[in-house]
Amino acid sequence: MDLADLSLLRGWINHLEWTELAEQVADGSESAAKRIKRLRRQLAVKAQFYGKTEQIALWRGERGSTESWQRRCLTALSTLNSLPDPVPDLAQDVTQWFAESLSSALPRQVKTLAQLVDWLEAGFAGDFTLPEKLKPELNTLTRFFAEHAQVLGYSLNRKPASTSLPVPLQQVAPLERVIIPIELNGEHGTNRSPQPCRINAQHDLEAIHSWLALKDGNAKTYTAYKKELERLLLWAVLDRRKALSSLNTDDCKAYVHFLKTLSTTDSQWVTLAPAIKGQGSWKPFTYRIPKAQPGNAPDQTNGEAVLVLSPRSVNYAKSVITSCLDWLVKQQYLQHNNFDGVANIKVSQDKLQASNRAFTLTQMQRVLAYAEAKVNLDSASILIDRRTCYIIKFAFSTGLRIHELAAASFGDIECLEGEAGEQYFLKVVGKNSKERKTSLPQLFMAELHDYLKLRGLPSHIEFLPPQAPLIPSLRDKTGRKHLSPHGLHKILAAFFDQMLHDLDTSDQADPRLATKLRKASTHWLRHSYGSYLANDRQVPLTYIRDELGHANISTTSLYLNTDAKQRQKVVSEAFAGV
Repeated sequence: MDLADLSLLRGWINHLEWTELAEQVADGSESAAKRIKRLRRQLAVKAQFYGKTEQIALWRGERGSTESWQRRCLTALSTLNSLPDPVPDLAQDVTQWFAESLSSALPRQVKTLAQLVDWLEAGFAGDFTLPEKLKPELNTLTRFFAEHAQVLGYSLNRKPASTSLPVPLQQVAPLERVIIPIELNGEHGTNRSPQPCRINAQHDLEAIHSWLALKDGNAKTYTAYKKELERLLLWAVLDRRKALSSLNTDDCKAYVHFLKTLSTTDSQWVTLAPAIKGQGSWKPFTYRIPKAQPGNAPDQTNGEAVLVLSPRSVNYAKSVITSCLDWLVKQQYLQHNNFDGVANIKVSQDKLQASNRAFTLTQMQRVLAYAEAKVNLDSASILIDRRTCYIIKFAFSTGLRIHELAAASFGDIECLEGEAGEQYFLKVVGKNSKERKTSLPQLFMAELHDYLKLRGLPSHIEFLPPQAPLIPSLRDKTGRKHLSPHGLHKILAAFFDQMLHDLDTSDQADPRLATKLRKASTHWLRHSYGSYLANDRQVPLTYIRDELGHANISTTSLYLNTDAKQRQKVVSEAFAGV
């Protein structure tokens, strides 16, 4: 530990003011609070390694206020700093690195770090279910191996292949882990085409993978389509005792009915919490409990049967399945697509209206003002709050989808010079790997330069690495790692929740905004962008279509409600004085 870190810790032990501690930290680096927390964690690990268990509580517990606590801390700091920093090795005992409470919760056969790696990866692969009492400690274990990957010469694999043998399909399970009986796998399906098949598929699962291979260029689409077809195949075998290629029209109607009526009480198919695929709690369907209404518990369905899928989700599932089966008919694997005769569920137009899932201009201004107010230069969370504000402005200024936001890099920015000056665009790869250029407004470019300045980076984009992300992961100190779509979702969901809480507890009640915040997601900022351009600025729909990357202008027209507003105004005035 260098002199600067020692001085910072001694100041913390002696109860110096946080403003004084912050002055000891170099500008642009992590905050004083964050660095002290990291140093304390390192000291606790060092005390564990050298068997000085009585010192661990000093660094893991709260800061004491007595002189005796200060003396013990300073003495412990001096003692530990005089010892060499421990270097992990896979042959070392787990008790040298982890607290007794964690080590004792591990299976008896897990004694070394190498055995811990094997055990964790087997759990991630789904070869067994990780014990409930250890799940809260998973972050501690995975963070340890991530921080020491270079020294250990090994990086923990969070998505390893299963080492367990497939078992016969008798209950709901991932298709990668089971064997479908020959009489149900489709080799002799009654709807198989009598003509020579044009693909190398002997049974239904191979046929499905042949179609999915066409979607390999888009991981998000591939995963979504695979999920729908896996659900159908499991249902066909387990519920109808038929191969997918033996389903007739009545079976297909029954599957759509199954999706329509599937409820949270169907525990064979549904789980109320996401689970790692392959583990015991995994199910094909996950019901996400909506955010709590005021006065309602957020974490339960009160034992009542709640429908899992909306009509739109059912229609989406049917469209994916139909597309796959149509292709298999063309490849002469199937004789007929029996989903063709099954009608879609009617969905009311108001459910489809994009403006119902968008903030009005006034509401969006309040969201932006709240995000800006959260940024406090003296706060320990300045980098987090400032990035959240930047993300919201980025999303609203461009209308990008969540995976498009996460993938954006500085090398994707293009500058065109003309009579209007510099004009900036972002190259985007959207749905179905379709490329487009979306505009970057001058107001956002000013926001980007301001955010780069806070991070201590050059404001001139050409000086930045092309692969550097526009939205960085703060855990990566190099600034080269993109924030994942899941990370983006969590950040904005937490922001909307916090704004809702503050709005509900303030004296500035706004029921309409509160209702929207309760339902809001990252995609709402895309809808807000489209609605703002169409209704508040009357931007031509063709421009908005191209900016959003819509395939059809009819999709873009859902944002437009100015005609409806004008019509309502005229009709209302007609009844004035009646």
